[in-house]
Amino acid sequence: MWQFGTLLDGEKMNIDDKLWELAAEFRLAKIGEDLARKKRIALEDQIASLIPSKADGQKTITLKNGAKITVKRGLSYKADLEGVCKLGIWGDSPPPIKSKTTHELDIQGYEWYRQNDPGIFNALSQHVTVTPRKPSVTVKPAKEKEE
Repeated sequence: MWQFGTLLDGEKMNIDDKLWELAAEFRLAKIGEDLARKKRIALEDQIASLIPSKADGQKTITLKNGAKITVKRGLSYKADLEGVCKLGIWGDSPPPIKSKTTHELDIQGYEWYRQNDPGIFNALSQHVTVTPRKPSVTVKPAKEKEE
C-alpha cells in the first residue's frame, strides 16, 4: 500500500491508517460539539428562567460587577395557509397572508447551457459566481463483529 508518513518507531503509516486516525479525532470532536451545544442550551434555559420578560421581547439586567445579560424571547408562527384562505370570512379585507416571489439560479439549467450551448453559457457565466462549499464529512463507526 502507498506510504503516507513515518511513525515514531520508524514504521510507515499508510493512508488508510491516517484516515482512520483523523476520522477517530473527527468523531470525538463531533461528540464534544454535541455535548457543548447541549450544555450551552441548558445554561441559556437556566439564565432565562432567572430573568423574566414578555413572551415576545427582551430584558437586560446589569450585574453588580457591571456585566450585562440580555434575554431575548420570541414567538414562532406556523399556519395552515390553505385553511386560513378557505375560512371565507374576509369580505373586502385580504387574509393575513403574504405572497412572496423569489428568483434563484436554476443550477441544472445553468449546467445544461454549459454542456449544450457554449455561446449562451459564456454570456451567462459572466453573471454567475461559483465557489466550492465547505466539505461535509460523515464518519460511521464499523459495526461490532458478532462472535
